[in-house]
Amino acid sequence: MFAKSVSALGALLVVVGVVILGYVGFTYAQQNLITPRDSLGTSARIAELLNRRQKVALPSNLQNAHVVGHEPALRIVIPAIAVDSPVVQTPPVNGVWSVADWSVGHLSTTPNPGSAGNGAYAAHDDIKGEVFKRLGELKVGDQIRLVTQHAVYIYQVTDRQVVSPSDVAVLDPTRASAVTLISCTPYWVDTQRIAVQGVLKSVSSA
Repeated sequence: MFAKSVSALGALLVVVGVVILGYVGFTYAQQNLITPRDSLGTSARIAELLNRRQKVALPSNLQNAHVVGHEPALRIVIPAIAVDSPVVQTPPVNGVWSVADWSVGHLSTTPNPGSAGNGAYAAHDDIKGEVFKRLGELKVGDQIRLVTQHAVYIYQVTDRQVVSPSDVAVLDPTRASAVTLISCTPYWVDTQRIAVQGVLKSVSSA
């Protein structure tokens, strides 16, 4: 009687083992058939986003301008959105302005800090540093600090707007010393451009 019970238990365990192995094999097959395709699609999308070059359209008067006077910005600090980033000079190429990676790019054909006119600065919102990820949170009255080798220029936000990529009016020249900060929006969609503008309020030694 005991031997029969042991034999029956052994047979039951074999059956259970076969069922478990079958389930594991089925699950593995399903993962191989479905997950890799989905993963490849997602990976390709992410790779495309990370490798692309975001660009800003330019009016003709900014494509070959020559900037004189004052020093270029070396750093930009925006306390309200925790931005503290290097500034690099980014010239236009073939009529378009490429957004800088891992930093803020100053359109080199627009005025330097403190000079009359509209200085343009751009950075990514969702890739390569996401420096301007929170640009849309800025409000009228917030500070934008541009630091040169010898001075700190403090600008105050006066306007924030979302425009189409082809709308270059935000880069129009101004009589006063002004800045325009540009990035793509919405986050990970990037079909529009957000532009935050400010005017110079004060200057101090660096």
